[in-house]
Amino acid sequence: MRFVALLLLSATTAFAGGVDQEKLVSVACARWNVPQKLVLAIIARESGHHPWAVNVAGRAHLPSSRDEALRIANAAWAAGKSFDLGLMQINSYWLKRFGFSPEYVLEPRRNVIIGTWILSREIARHGLSWKAVAGYHTPDAERGKRYAVSILKHLRGMK
Repeated sequence: MRFVALLLLSATTAFAGGVDQEKLVSVACARWNVPQKLVLAIIARESGHHPWAVNVAGRAHLPSSRDEALRIANAAWAAGKSFDLGLMQINSYWLKRFGFSPEYVLEPRRNVIIGTWILSREIARHGLSWKAVAGYHTPDAERGKRYAVSILKHLRGMK
C-alpha cells in the first residue's frame, strides 16, 4: 500500500496551485486512461460538485467547510459506519482497503485522483463497461445496476 500512496502522491504534485475541477478531471483521466465525461458524470451524481460532500449510511451532508466534513467523516469512521467523501464520494471501504485517511481523501485534488484511479482499477477488471461503473460504487450487483443507470442519465444530460 505504501507504493500506492507514493504513486498517487506523485500524481497530486501536478495539481499544485488552484486548478479548476474540469482541468483536474482532465489531467486525472489522462493519467489513468479513464473517459473524462464518465468521471464528470460521477462527480455530478455523487456530490453535485460539492468538495466537502459526505454521505453517512445513505444520509447526505453538504457541510460548509472541510473541518465540518471531517468531523462528520471521523465520527462515522469511529462508529464503524459506511461513508462516502468528497467530489467523487469515495467510500470508506476503499479508504480501509488502501490505507487512506478521511483527511487525505477529502482534499479535492486527491479525491479526484484517487477516485479516478479506483475507477480505472474497476475498468481494468471489467473492461470499460457499466459493470466497472457499478463496481466503483458497490460490490452489490443490484445496487450497482441502479447506480450505473443513474450515471448513464447524468451522461445523457451532459453537453
